Amino acid sequence: MERIQGEDLARAWKGLSKESLEDIFLQLRDMFKELRSLVPPGTGVESCVGGSLYDSRIPRGNPRFGPFETIQQFHYWLRHDFNPDDLTNHVNDQERHDLLEMVRRQDGPWSSPKFTHGDFNPCNVLVHEGRVVGIIDWEFSGWYPPYWEYTSAWFGNIMNTGWHDKLDKILDRPSPEEFKMEEVRNKWWGEY
Repeated sequence: MERIQGEDLARAWKGLSKESLEDIFLQLRDMFKELRSLVPPGTGVESCVGGSLYDSRIPRGNPRFGPFETIQQFHYWLRHDFNPDDLTNHVNDQERHDLLEMVRRQDGPWSSPKFTHGDFNPCNVLVHEGRVVGIIDWEFSGWYPPYWEYTSAWFGNIMNTGWHDKLDKILDRPSPEEFKMEEVRNKWWGEY
């Protein structure tokens, strides 16, 4: 292990020119493209070594959770084993529709998991002289559904709308259906 000279992007942000920021976003995009091109060990959701995962933003996940053999099993666990048959008359028509769509999407087919940092935000990016010199705090990392990096960066930084505006420059935006699925899940079972 070595000590890296740098400042977190959150602190450096205001002192960087627009051009420097754009270059940093391109560097990050290339880094995440390479990271996400790693071949997964299987079809499950698991840590980088095949074990349990950690994410303090998932209320049910304390202290650790998983691993899961499939992405569908992970989704079922995320929604606290909820099935559409569990719906009561205490939800309005729009909520019912949203929950049914969320379950349909979660339980449907998924492409292979992607290696994911899991806590991507400006505080975890180190920069020095206009270059990205490190990405830190990997304790949430693992193999997750393809949308997870983007949605965890979005919902995990819900108050940082400036960051939201920049995410599309760095990460591929999930489909509108995947984003809505996570929005609904976070409303009912997330910490937000």
